[in-house]
Amino acid sequence: MPTITSPSRRSFLKTAAGLAVGSSLFLGGCAPAFNTGAKKTLNFWAFSDTRIAWQKKAWEMYKQQKKPDFEINWLVFPYTQMHDQVLVTSQAGSGGPDIADIEISQFSRYIKGDIIFAEMTPKLQQMGVLDQFYQPSATNPWSWKGKIYGIGNELNTCLLCYRWDIWKKAGVTTTIPTWDAFAEAARKYHTDTKNYLLDFPFNDWGYWWIMALQNKGGFFNAQGVPSLNSAENIKALQYQKNAIKEGWGTVRPIGQAYNTALEQGSISTVLGPSWNFSGFTQQSLPDTKGKWHLMPVPAWEAGGSRTATWGGTGVTVLKTSSSVEEAMDFVLFEHTNVEALLNDFSIRQVWPTYKPALNNSALNEPLAFFDNQRVGDLIKEVSPEINKWYNSPFWPETTSACVNYGLTPAIQKSDVSAESALSEAQRQSQSIISFESA
Repeated sequence: MPTITSPSRRSFLKTAAGLAVGSSLFLGGCAPAFNTGAKKTLNFWAFSDTRIAWQKKAWEMYKQQKKPDFEINWLVFPYTQMHDQVLVTSQAGSGGPDIADIEISQFSRYIKGDIIFAEMTPKLQQMGVLDQFYQPSATNPWSWKGKIYGIGNELNTCLLCYRWDIWKKAGVTTTIPTWDAFAEAARKYHTDTKNYLLDFPFNDWGYWWIMALQNKGGFFNAQGVPSLNSAENIKALQYQKNAIKEGWGTVRPIGQAYNTALEQGSISTVLGPSWNFSGFTQQSLPDTKGKWHLMPVPAWEAGGSRTATWGGTGVTVLKTSSSVEEAMDFVLFEHTNVEALLNDFSIRQVWPTYKPALNNSALNEPLAFFDNQRVGDLIKEVSPEINKWYNSPFWPETTSACVNYGLTPAIQKSDVSAESALSEAQRQSQSIISFESA
C-alpha cells in the first residue's frame, strides 16, 4: 500500500495556474481588504446566502459583546468559482479572503502542497472547548495529520426517516435494532406489498458511506491512504447487493421518479442527516407533512453505532490574512455561542456540533413535519455514537473511483462481487494518486 505524499510542486503549480484562467474577471468583483475609518475590514467569502445568514447575526452579537476594531465584508460567489479562487489567491498571496466557507468535498484540494489555512487546534485547546464538540462533524472533515484547519456547525447526524403511516398499515415494526433485523422486516414487507422499505443509489456513495462509517470503515485510513477494499467497506456494499438480489431492496430511481416513489410510498425510507431527512423531504415532498417519523439507523450488531455523519461546510481562516487572530476569534466565537447557533437552527433547522447548544431545550421541541416527534432528543441520543473518520488530499480522486469502479458496477451487475468491485476501485484510486504525485 503506497504512502500518501504531497503532489510534486510542478503539478501543484500547474493546477493553480490552470485555475487562474479568467481569475482577473472574477476578482474584479471582489472588494479587497480596506479601511473603513479607523477600522480595517476582513473579507468573508461564501457560496450560499443561507449559509451566512446565521453568521451575519453572530457578527452583530460579536460587535455588541466584543467591540472589535474591524468590520466584515460578506461576499457570496458561485460554488465552483469561490472554491477555485480561494486556491488561486492563496498562491498569489493577496486579493483573497480572510475567512472562507469550505464545503467538505473541497477541503482536500487545499492540503495538497503547503496548507493554506491557519491551524485552529491551539486556540481551541486554549479555550478549553475542543471536547465540547462532536468532532466527527465539527472538525474531522477539515483536519489533516492531526491538525484542525476549519470548524463546522452542522452536526449532520444520520437517522432513518420512514413513512410511519405506510409502515403502520403494513404492520412493520418500528423497533429495528440491526441491519439483519431490517432485512427480515423488509423481506416480509415486500412479500406483502410488492413495495420496498429501502432503495440503494448506484451513482453516489451516500448510503454506502453511512453503512460503512457505522462499521468503522470509510474512504481512508489514519494516514490518508485509500482503504476502499477494507472488510468493513466490503460488508456494507455486499449487504446492498444482497438486498437487490433477494428482491427486498431496489436500485434508486433516477430524478423525479425517486421523489414520486417516496410520495406514493413504493419506497418508504430515507437515510441521512437533517439536510436530507428534513431539508430534502420538506422541500421536495411537502404533501407528506406529518407522515414521517425518525429512528436510529440500524446497527451492524448489538451495541454498535446507530448513526453516522454525512456532509457539511466548515469555516476557515486563511494564512494569507493580515488579521489571522481577529478572524479566528470571530470564527470560534460564532461556533461556541449558544445564541448564535440557535439562530441557525431557527433559520435552517440545523442541529449544532457544539454540545452546550445541542442541549438547549429549543432544539428538542415537537416538529410538525415529523408528526410532532421530538427529533432533537433522538439526535442527542445517537450523536455520541458517530465513529471517527479521516480525510485525505485525494478525496475527490478516491470518492470518484469508489463510485465509478466500485459501487456502480457492484449495484448494477449481479455477476460483480462487492469485493472485486471495491478492490478494483482501490487499484484505480492508487493509480491516480501515484500519477498525480509523480
